[in-house]
Amino acid sequence: MKKNSFFDSLRGKTFRHGGWATLMVVFALAIVVALNLLIGQIPGKLDLTQERIYSLSDETYRLLDGLKTDVAITQLARQGAEDPTVKEILGRYAARSRHVTLQTIDPERNPGWAKQYDTSGQGLGAGSLVVAAGKKFKTIGQYDMYNFSTTDPNSPPQLTSLSVEQRVTSAVLYVTAEKNITIYELAGHGETPLAKFELTDVVGNENYEIKKVNLLSSASVPADADLLLVMAPKNDLSSEDAEKVRAYLAQGGRAAFIVDAVSRAGAMPTLDELFKSHGIAVRDTIVIEGNRDRIAGGNPLYVIPGQESHAILQPLRTKGYDILMIASQAIETLDLKRKGLKVEPLLTTSANSWAKADYRHMKTLEKANGDLQGPFALAVAITDPASDPSKRDTRLLVIGSAGFLSQAITVQVPGNTDFFLNGLGWLTEKKESISIRPKSLLTMRLRIGSLQALLLSGLVVIILPLLVLGTGFGVWMRRRHL
Repeated sequence: MKKNSFFDSLRGKTFRHGGWATLMVVFALAIVVALNLLIGQIPGKLDLTQERIYSLSDETYRLLDGLKTDVAITQLARQGAEDPTVKEILGRYAARSRHVTLQTIDPERNPGWAKQYDTSGQGLGAGSLVVAAGKKFKTIGQYDMYNFSTTDPNSPPQLTSLSVEQRVTSAVLYVTAEKNITIYELAGHGETPLAKFELTDVVGNENYEIKKVNLLSSASVPADADLLLVMAPKNDLSSEDAEKVRAYLAQGGRAAFIVDAVSRAGAMPTLDELFKSHGIAVRDTIVIEGNRDRIAGGNPLYVIPGQESHAILQPLRTKGYDILMIASQAIETLDLKRKGLKVEPLLTTSANSWAKADYRHMKTLEKANGDLQGPFALAVAITDPASDPSKRDTRLLVIGSAGFLSQAITVQVPGNTDFFLNGLGWLTEKKESISIRPKSLLTMRLRIGSLQALLLSGLVVIILPLLVLGTGFGVWMRRRHL
């Protein structure tokens, strides 16, 4: 009996069940190992971050898919010491297009290589990027790829967002473009520069080259001007300056006029006459919106205008972005204007709006005698067809407020910046536009209500332990009957 007890146990029910259990465990382990080996061979990676930090936008993919020029992206760093976040994102550019190559160069070991791209003479530090195609290149500083908040002067800057894709895609577009667009900011009349609105980098990221022109010292608007930008002049143009602007526009010139009631020192008859010759009148008023559904923060000076159908506004309408206009002037289309002149309202108020005529001395926002009755246009696009089909049309963009571009507003209402950039793109017939937004790096806290907290507590403290206990009891009962 003892000699056969071992062999009898092998034929017993306990051994059979134990053997099957052991076989299933081995089989499961084999599947896990195989899956790990298989997944390790897959080149792609899943981006599970909340803001999809490591993913590229459809806009970038379209640009990369259409590349016909070889682009080299160089990360300045010691081998193995590259910024891992930047390196991961750059890897996705190279993975998408065979025209993009990546390399890492140590600026300390190769100072001569880095010097050839150092146009400012300040040096290219570790962490910088150089994006080059042929002889064209663009450098991106290490700290240009991250955005910091400095709202509290008593605290160090706080890292808020990542703008690697925004900068790199812009640089790729810049080095592969056949021609870059030049914007001249008009100066000499108390204009507010783009830098005052923190827009220099924003416009520069769209690959516009920004220069200044003072018509007092310049015989004309420079010949290489693709666009003349007149940004909230405080004083009127002189008749000589106005004639130079007219001559520029008559040759198919393009211009954006951002007028502002708050900035202007007084009447501007010369500028008004220039507008009149292009079919509009910019009234020296401030618009009040009487429809409470069309104002922000309960302030009737903060108008959420209606968006008309136009190429400038189509991307904003598609994304559902609002625009917020601040203390805007009213723009009217004249009944008498040159034949063929096309004036298209872009942003409009409701019929329950009015424009304060004596706004400099107003004590109330209520409508008074002499105020104009709405609706009004707050921005218009003007096209003056060229008489010669071989020449390009004249285009103007006139916006009745500069306050809508203040940083305090654009941070909260991104549609304002997009509207401005789309307007520049329409004026210059720029087909590509970089509308990639920085990706937030702020930690989002999970907020749960009292009911949710109670349910989660019940799940963790009661339900899960009961499930474990029940499973154990079931296994014990099963083994007891083996």
